[in-house]
Amino acid sequence: MLYIKRYLYLYFGILILCRCLIAEPLRIATYNIENFYDRYDDPYSTKDSRVDQGTASKSARELWALAKVIREVNADVIALQEVENIGFLREFNNSYLKDMKYKNVVLIEGNSSKTIRGRGIDVAVMSRVPVLSATTYQHRKFDFEDDKNIKFSRDFLHVKLKSPDYPVIHLFTLHTISKKSGAWTHYQRINEAKAGAQILEEQFAKDSNAWIIVLGDFNDGPNSKSVKTFLNIPGVPLKRVPVLDNKKRKYTWYGKGKYYSPSTLDHILVSLPIAEKINAKKSGVFNDKNAEQASDHRPLFIEIDGRSGTSGQ
Repeated sequence: MLYIKRYLYLYFGILILCRCLIAEPLRIATYNIENFYDRYDDPYSTKDSRVDQGTASKSARELWALAKVIREVNADVIALQEVENIGFLREFNNSYLKDMKYKNVVLIEGNSSKTIRGRGIDVAVMSRVPVLSATTYQHRKFDFEDDKNIKFSRDFLHVKLKSPDYPVIHLFTLHTISKKSGAWTHYQRINEAKAGAQILEEQFAKDSNAWIIVLGDFNDGPNSKSVKTFLNIPGVPLKRVPVLDNKKRKYTWYGKGKYYSPSTLDHILVSLPIAEKINAKKSGVFNDKNAEQASDHRPLFIEIDGRSGTSGQ
């Protein structure tokens, strides 16, 4: 009987070890899906008015192209920006992406739907990985020197995820205001970055092992002050993951006309425990002819591989 127990302990020990060694890779993506408005007019709001906001709904061809891009990226968790409402996102998910098994769809209506300057667009997350919780910071106000009562343009949405093979992942997604709205937006983006950095410092300054991902449309370049603010949080070191497409190009926004050239406006920042697990060879910027038809941004993605020695960096 004693020998049987020993063999059972050994057997289950080997099973646990094997599970650790063959942990499934986890792909995380971010994608601004540009004016993802539904086909219905909200009679109680002008935020989705085609006349006032120019918010025409996406055509069937654009939705097909968008679905094809998301399928090709094949992320386990994808953060989305410029989504009008959760109803339309769920409808799209059920109609175009049902076999992708995004059982968890998260969207909390944020500040863009409630302010004069807002366009009625929100940040969202679709995930195969179970969601433990979702927290909005849209109501939080921040004071920075001469700037008082600063709020996020949309939100700094915190979605807590738990895959069986990995620690709890704290995913924060954002969409800061565009440069096209004027010079004042430069300071708004910096202040939103300071606000996000403050939240991260409060939560994780004493937890060096936390798995943190900050991703989305920053509307700023890699060397901008707003991005660097996130990379210099006391006690919460984050790294920006540099990614390229299959032609070695790094831009994530196509640009418009002769005045706006292609730019890298979307970013994925990760804490050090995740940075050590990234498979650089399987991370990148998606490049396909359908991408430009689907949105004015391209999705970018990283692959986390829990097996040791597979970082590729």
